[in-house]
Amino acid sequence: MAGGMKGHSETLKFKIYCIIEFSRIHGMTAPEAVDLFERYNVYSFLDVPEFRWQNLEDTVTDIDRYIASRA
Repeated sequence: MAGGMKGHSETLKFKIYCIIEFSRIHGMTAPEAVDLFERYNVYSFLDVPEFRWQNLEDTVTDIDRYIASRA
C-alpha cells in the first residue's frame, strides 16, 4: 500500500510542477493554468510516465500541442 501512495504522491508533485512551469512560461497565474488543464483534461495526458523523464520545458511544449489539438 505504501508504494502505491508514493507513486501517487510523485505523480501529484509532477503535475504541480507542470502547472507552475506552464503558468510561468505562458505568463498566467496558477489558477488560470489549472482551469485550462481541467478544460482540456491535461491531467490525464500527464499520467504518461515518460513525461517524468524529460525536462519540464519539453513537457510544456507537449502540453501546448495537446491543448492545440483539442481547441
